[in-house]
Amino acid sequence: MNAADLHRDAIVIDAACPLPMGDMDYAEWYREGGVTAFAPTVGGWRPTHEAIALIAAWLDRIAMRDDLVHVTTAADIERAKAEGKLGLIFHFQGTDPIGGDLNMVAFFKRLGVGVMQLAYNVRNRIGDGAQEPEDAGLSTFGRAFVARCNAHRVIIDCSHTGRRTGLEAMALSTQPVIFSHANPKAVYPSVRNIDDEQIRAAAATGGVVGAVGFPGFISAAARPTLDAFIDHIDHLVAVAGIDHVSLGLDYYWGQHPVSDDKAALASYERLVVAGAWDRDVYPPPPHYYPEGIETPRTLPALTAGLLRRGYGEADTRKILGLNLLRVYREVWGA
Repeated sequence: MNAADLHRDAIVIDAACPLPMGDMDYAEWYREGGVTAFAPTVGGWRPTHEAIALIAAWLDRIAMRDDLVHVTTAADIERAKAEGKLGLIFHFQGTDPIGGDLNMVAFFKRLGVGVMQLAYNVRNRIGDGAQEPEDAGLSTFGRAFVARCNAHRVIIDCSHTGRRTGLEAMALSTQPVIFSHANPKAVYPSVRNIDDEQIRAAAATGGVVGAVGFPGFISAAARPTLDAFIDHIDHLVAVAGIDHVSLGLDYYWGQHPVSDDKAALASYERLVVAGAWDRDVYPPPPHYYPEGIETPRTLPALTAGLLRRGYGEADTRKILGLNLLRVYREVWGA
């Protein structure tokens, strides 16, 4: 099967997609790129009421259209593929919407939030984020949060989370834990990337690590190549095994060509001032995603790149989506 046919036939899942937070119409770019299901960020670093409002907007859009599927089980993704529809997986990047109330885990799960990231770079009630120099572990509340996620079949995501916090969460969890979007430090030593122990720990839970396309996590180049991105996939496969690697490309509203340079810089400065981004970790814009897959619209080029690198059809399908589908089935159910 050639690359174009394989991409068209495969289940393709992108596990980290903040891009449509700025404009829901960008969801169509994922459809154009042959994506079966993607995970729009519906909250995380925002307070509870803002997360609820964003979820309500997505639910309204899903209800008003017959070409979208709200994904809450693995079967929903398979149905989206069979029917030529686009699956939406609600994802929190951080736990601010939970506040100090663990009952909110069940509340948001009922609204369809099936994946919750522990922290977003900075310290919160759960534990430390990836930018915190102290690298403290899970709080008492954080330990209870892990147990509550397991009880309500919510997938725990350790992306953006401090090393020790994530390792402790993975040790406590009785269900697969993921890094929806994280690259290996062994390939490029960004503070935001993860080391081999973290990669192996995720795999040991039965989880996956999703390779991320944000240029500052790939290399020092302002415009990384597709081969440089696939180098990260190669390392993840070597360390975790082919069954534990996925995609979390992390296209976002401030990237080129979505935002003009002035708007991108303004967004960047707001994130820096708020403390969410460190200038030493996140280079200033413009942010160019890997050559050939600059936006979700051109994702078939990634499938072609994986085949050129020597991945066979079965392994390419696993990376594109089947590994994540397995995790979803195990945690959420068929």
